Amino acid sequence: MTTHFALPLALPIALLLVGACEPARNSSDASVASAAPAPDRLTKASRLYADALDVITARYLFATNDPERVTQDALDAYLASRDAYSGRLTRDQYARYRKANEGGFGGIGMGLERLRDGATICYPAAHGPAERAGVHDGERLVSIDGASVRGKPLPLVAALATGREGTPVELVVSGADGAQREVRVVRTHLDEPSVTEYDEGVLHVLKIPSFTTSTKSLVAAALAGWDKDKPIVIDLRGSGGGSFFGALDTAMLFLKQGAPIVTVTGRTGAHTYTSTRLTDFTPRPVFLWQDAHTASAAEVLIAALVDNGLALSIGEPSAGKGTRQDVVELSDGSALILTTGYLSTPRGLAFDHRGLAPMRALPPSSDTAAYARATLASQ
Repeated sequence: MTTHFALPLALPIALLLVGACEPARNSSDASVASAAPAPDRLTKASRLYADALDVITARYLFATNDPERVTQDALDAYLASRDAYSGRLTRDQYARYRKANEGGFGGIGMGLERLRDGATICYPAAHGPAERAGVHDGERLVSIDGASVRGKPLPLVAALATGREGTPVELVVSGADGAQREVRVVRTHLDEPSVTEYDEGVLHVLKIPSFTTSTKSLVAAALAGWDKDKPIVIDLRGSGGGSFFGALDTAMLFLKQGAPIVTVTGRTGAHTYTSTRLTDFTPRPVFLWQDAHTASAAEVLIAALVDNGLALSIGEPSAGKGTRQDVVELSDGSALILTTGYLSTPRGLAFDHRGLAPMRALPPSSDTAAYARATLASQ
C-alpha cells in the first residue's frame, strides 16, 4: 500500500496533522512514487543480500542471532544516510501512526520542527500537556522514552510520542546552553480544529496551522460566511505542511478548472497536478501571511495561488521544504517513509532549500497589526 503526504518541516505531534494515510488518486500519481528496478537486477540484488545475511548471522562476531534485526538495521542505515526525511516504521509504530491519524489517541500537545542538521525543535501548544509539564518553545527534543530522535523522520517521532490517553511519556530536552533535562508528560486526548478564525482590527483572518483531509471543507465553510467586502486573509505562519492532497483540494477552492497547482518530479518523470473542479469563487483580494516556518503543503498552497495571480504573499521567505514523501506498507505490517519527488511551483520554481520569497516583505519581528497595515496598503 502506498500513501502520500508532503512531509512537513514542522509536525504537530498532538494531532498528527501530517497527511493521514492517503491512497494514490490515479495511475500517474502512483508512477511518480517509485521506479522499480529490472527483474533480473532485483533478483541478483536479492541473492547477494541473502548470501551476505547468511554469512553475517553465521560468522560475524558482533551479530545477534536475529537475521530480521540485521535487515532492519540495514534499512535504517541506508535511508538515514540519504536524506533527513526518509526512514522506517516498525509494525507497532506504523499501527500507532495510523491510529493517531484516525483520531482517538493520546497526544502531548507539541509541534516539532526538523532542522537540516537532524535536530528536532519543540513548540508546545499553549496550555497543552507539554507546556504544562515544563517544555519551552525552541528547546531541542533529545529522546522519547529513552529512544534518541536525532535524524529520525517526524512520523516516527510522532509514533513514539503518541499512545493511550492518560499514559506518561518521558522526554529529554535541551536548552540553548546544551544542558539536558527530563520532562514527564501525560498523554491527553486532543481534538483541535485544523482551521480557526480570528479578527485583527478591521481584518478577519483564517488560520491554517496544518493541512488535513478536512481542511478544504473547513475553509469552504469559512469562505461561505465571509463578508464579500473584506479581503480574504490566510495566516500560514508556522504551518509546517501536512496532507499533500489537503493542500491541493484547498487550492482548488480558488482556482479555475485546469489551473496548475504543483509539479512532482520523481524517478519516472514529472507529473503536474491541476485543478479538477469548477470553482464558484468570486474574485477578491487574497493575502497569504508566511514566515520562516511555513513549509511543505503550505508552500504548495502559496505557490499555487500566487503563480496563478490570485493572491499576494506577505511576510518572510518560507522554509523551503520542497520534497514529497510516501509511506509504503510492507508485507510484515511495517512501513517505509521514502522521499519520492521534488516539488516545483506552477511557474517551474523548485523551492527545496530555497523557499518562496514573499511579494511584500515584513521583518521577522512584525506583529499582526503590522501585517494588517501592510495588507490594507496592498489593496
